[in-house]
Amino acid sequence: MTERTALRRLTVAVLAGALSLGCSSSGDDDAAGAGGTGAVAGMGTGGSAAGSTANGGSGALAGGGGTGNGGTAGAGMGNGNTGGVGTGKTGVCGQRGESTVSATAFEGWEEFYLLGDKGFGAEVCIVRIDVTRVGEAPAGCTDCAWSHLVEFSNPTVITDTDGACANSDLGFDTARMDALDGSRAGYGYVFEYMGHNDVLMKNEPGSETWTPFGNAVWNEATDEFHFDSRDGSCKY
Repeated sequence: MTERTALRRLTVAVLAGALSLGCSSSGDDDAAGAGGTGAVAGMGTGGSAAGSTANGGSGALAGGGGTGNGGTAGAGMGNGNTGGVGTGKTGVCGQRGESTVSATAFEGWEEFYLLGDKGFGAEVCIVRIDVTRVGEAPAGCTDCAWSHLVEFSNPTVITDTDGACANSDLGFDTARMDALDGSRAGYGYVFEYMGHNDVLMKNEPGSETWTPFGNAVWNEATDEFHFDSRDGSCKY
């Protein structure tokens, strides 16, 4: 065997090995690609079985959340939505109100609301209620400029996009609407709470404590009062 022939055979062997490795790598890439498909699809509708085998996890296979990288949202159960319904989206919930308030009167309205798209989108749920003074507030709000016992009534759905009011962490189904109608709470107002913002204080029925409920503004000259309390992120 000549030196040139030996070199040629060595070259052929090296090339064959490289081709063999290339085929194996291609198979791994196909599996990874299928897994990627499962992972992406799992975020929407649960992904494919091929995706779940590679990287979609059981969540992608079942489409119901599970443990895989592929399916927190699954088939629309909603990113751990506490009500077990919804679209799997995250928004911001809160409560706000406008009233006319004096030392002896409280009359106005409040709204529970849900801002879509992590709080940067449109309002997808608004439920409005009337608020009226019905008596003396519970004792204990020693720093309050005024305090009242108020009653909530006439809950009304103003905005409800794709059933977000009931199918969200707000949970405004018929039962909650009925429970809200006629419920009561203690309300009070403190200037510069803890040396900071003015706040609305709230006393829940049966409680002996008053707690800050939201940033608020009260005009002593006109009796105009409004507040906004953000509860943070919620699912819908």
